[in-house]
Amino acid sequence: MAEKVKRSKTKYTSIYFNENTKKYDVKYNFKEYDVKTGKNKYRAKWAYNLNTIAEAKQALAELQTGGAKAADKDITLEGAFELWKIRAQAKDFSPVTMSNTEEHLRMIYQFIPATTKVKDIDEDVYYKFCSDIRAHGYSEETLRSLNATFRKLINLVHKKKLVKENVLDYADNMKTKKKQDYKVLSKEEFDVIDQHFKNNSFYRLGVNHYPKYRLLFNLLFYTGIRIGECVALTYADFEEFDYYKKSEDKPIRIVPTSKSTEGKHLQGMRVRINKAYVSEIKLTKDPKNFKHRTIPLSPDPERLFMRIRSEHLMNGGSLDDRIFPWTHGACADALDKACSKNGLKHYTCHDFRHTFISTLIRKGVPLPVIEKVSGDTQATILERYSHMFETDEVMVLKAMQDL
Repeated sequence: MAEKVKRSKTKYTSIYFNENTKKYDVKYNFKEYDVKTGKNKYRAKWAYNLNTIAEAKQALAELQTGGAKAADKDITLEGAFELWKIRAQAKDFSPVTMSNTEEHLRMIYQFIPATTKVKDIDEDVYYKFCSDIRAHGYSEETLRSLNATFRKLINLVHKKKLVKENVLDYADNMKTKKKQDYKVLSKEEFDVIDQHFKNNSFYRLGVNHYPKYRLLFNLLFYTGIRIGECVALTYADFEEFDYYKKSEDKPIRIVPTSKSTEGKHLQGMRVRINKAYVSEIKLTKDPKNFKHRTIPLSPDPERLFMRIRSEHLMNGGSLDDRIFPWTHGACADALDKACSKNGLKHYTCHDFRHTFISTLIRKGVPLPVIEKVSGDTQATILERYSHMFETDEVMVLKAMQDL
């Protein structure tokens, strides 16, 4: 019969004196997330037969930091990201790529914890992740980004031979819509949505929220900004501009009409896009790709904004307050209800952006101008909207006819 091990505590947590061997043993307690059951499992690792307290402390530190060679292949998602950062810095990836990947990981960790071991991610776990992020209501663009970030970490770990099997070799890739699959709203359909929020009301805590929803969807339609950029807006982000000013005296400011935009002396208002709100992690950050920009406002959203701003200030509000205190999901729900009630096809908030860029292309607005107001690069616009540039060859031929 084996001799029963007798250990006594020392003044150091997790370090014990083994009465049998007259040496020190170390016990490291930790919890491990089971991706299939969704629960934590509590485990322990031991290091035995250490001659001195100093050796015991060092062994405990290695167990706590994952420095022990036995744990090298138990790499977690968080560890995979650290590996990727080293590679990204060596290859001089842009700060935008670094920042976007870090943000994507924060969103991914809502569904698969950072401590999840890559070797535990099998086909079922990957499909559940895809299902969870889709059910969360992200846009197709966000779904693609999160999926791509998740996959590149898995592929990197396999390439480094830290896992024997790559789940992505046999798990089907998540399918998302292509950009050309996004729907485009007609002006008539948008007018129906606009009238819905104008003629109806939704009260919460004694406040009718529909006037602000009406402004939000007008901004999405007439400026093409992303929903995260829109809900991050404050009253101070709107500024007046004045083109072709001929005198030092500032003219009287009036609410514009459609006809006033045709005058030689053009006044108006523009909105500054310098931040975006991530509802899932309640964070305000720079807009995508750090594309700060200004966009001129059409008369309809400008009139709505001036009315709402005036009421806000009369009630003691500040220009630094956010205009829309909602999440992305709340905005999507409001749009969905408006579409359902009025018999329209289901539109998403991103469809407004697709409509805006498609309209500018159709109206012949130069590509550099579209890049300036949309925040997308010319390369991205050409890639995503290439089907709309098919008549450009005719333009080239006509330009060369009369040489």
